[in-house]
Amino acid sequence: MPTDGRNPGAAALVWIEDGAGAIVRGQAESVSRRGASVVLAEVPTFTPGDQVSLRIAFERGAPTVAAAARVVAVRNGEGSPLCALEWSGSVSALESWLRHAA
Repeated sequence: MPTDGRNPGAAALVWIEDGAGAIVRGQAESVSRRGASVVLAEVPTFTPGDQVSLRIAFERGAPTVAAAARVVAVRNGEGSPLCALEWSGSVSALESWLRHAA
C-alpha cells in the first residue's frame, strides 16, 4: 500500500525513538488507522512490547506528523529489519492525513 496518496511512488520517511532516546530511521511500507509497517535502516534497540515515539514525513519538505506506538514485531526482512507498529494514544494528526490521502 502506498503511504502517500498524492505521490504513489514515494514512501514516507520515519524516525522511531525508543525510551532511552535511541533513534532508528526507516521507510514506511504501509500506514493505516491501526498502525504501520516500517523497513528500518538498521537493527533497532527496541523490542516487541516497547512503547516508541515516531515522526513521519509523508512528503519531502512538509512538516512531520508525531505519533506514539507499541512495537508489535521486529523481524529480519530481505536485507533490512522490518518493524510492525500499533498506534497508541492520540493520532488525530495522522487521522487527518489518512483522510486526505484516501
